[in-house]
Amino acid sequence: MDLLSTIAILLVFAAIFGVLNERYLGLQSTIGLMLLALLTAVVGTILKATGLLENLGWEDALVSQLDISEVLLNGVLCFMLFAGSAGVKVEGLKENKWTVVSLAIGATLLACALIGVFLHLTLGWFGITLALTYAFVFGALISPTDPIAALAILKSVGLPKPLEDIINGESLFNDGVGVVLFTVAMAFAVGSSSMGVGESVGLFLREVLGGITLGLAVGAVSHFLLLRTEDFTNQLMITLAMVSLGYSIALHVDVSGPIAMVVAGILVGNVTAPRIPDKVRDPLRTFWSGIDDLLNSLLFVMLGFVIVLIHNLDWAPLAISIPVAIAVCLVARAISVYLPLVVLCSTPALNADPNRMTALLTWGGLRGGLAFALVLSLPDSPEKPLLVNMTYGVVAFSILLQGSTIGKLFKPAFLNSILKK
Repeated sequence: MDLLSTIAILLVFAAIFGVLNERYLGLQSTIGLMLLALLTAVVGTILKATGLLENLGWEDALVSQLDISEVLLNGVLCFMLFAGSAGVKVEGLKENKWTVVSLAIGATLLACALIGVFLHLTLGWFGITLALTYAFVFGALISPTDPIAALAILKSVGLPKPLEDIINGESLFNDGVGVVLFTVAMAFAVGSSSMGVGESVGLFLREVLGGITLGLAVGAVSHFLLLRTEDFTNQLMITLAMVSLGYSIALHVDVSGPIAMVVAGILVGNVTAPRIPDKVRDPLRTFWSGIDDLLNSLLFVMLGFVIVLIHNLDWAPLAISIPVAIAVCLVARAISVYLPLVVLCSTPALNADPNRMTALLTWGGLRGGLAFALVLSLPDSPEKPLLVNMTYGVVAFSILLQGSTIGKLFKPAFLNSILKK
């Protein structure tokens, strides 16, 4: 199957699933698309396995042709992060800067460590061996949150603006932090590095600070060019060119591309966009909003189909490892956000109920395509099949179950009581 046919089939399925979800299921878009794609892939796999449709191999060819780890990490991610961050108001980030930084960096680091230790010990109790280094790799790739579905649902039931800013800010920045952690953890897991703690911290800081610096540079150049044209086509080409070039530079100089795109998006969205004439700014925002929605739709349709390429393992370890991974991620998420929140609430930086806010951030901390792209990018090893299956289990659980119940569990009265007046 050629690439054009693959993209065409994905777009067709995304369009059909979108209409079916809107008319019959009524689920949030992300949840409905992933569920329908998952059901389609499962039904197709069952029919093929039973011999009813022996020549049904389109789903294998579809997923094989479009390498999700390569497409997301080195392509789709830069546009999604830029589009998402361009719509974030810097005023909200400023007001909640210490909360956002504490959650995006502190909570992500703590969750990575807790998941690694808890998973290694718990699986060992059930007789499933997973080296501590690879447990930390799993912790790094699964720690970043992706609350696209959660935000859409919570906003519909009355999510207060400060909470929206905190959740948005955390998810945008912890993607970059998670990718950096994954890079460091992988260096130790595959034995290709003899880095000590100091060198690891240096690598982490280089990726983060380098990403911020590159993002400021990309945003500055974009700002300079965008203010010198009022033609929509020119502005469209400038934004597309600077995002793709900026992310490409990040990959070549070994700094965090995700962080760079978030910083560039915030700069363009808050400094440049207000100075662009309405006749150009409005269609430009509509374009990037549409790109964000389209890429998210294709991503979650793709995730639903990916199940057909999941490495086969015996059902016994899967029946243990996947529930264990889900439980460990929830517990680690709760601890990793509760501790920073308690500290913040003891200062003027945050006036909130830490218990209620922890409950919201734990159940609303969904995992998405980034985690799956990272795990699929792992080199082949005895540990990879287990990590891939656990990752898919956690992502599916968070999107389908957590995402579909957030609106029912967290009513407006509860949400409005989290932040104290």
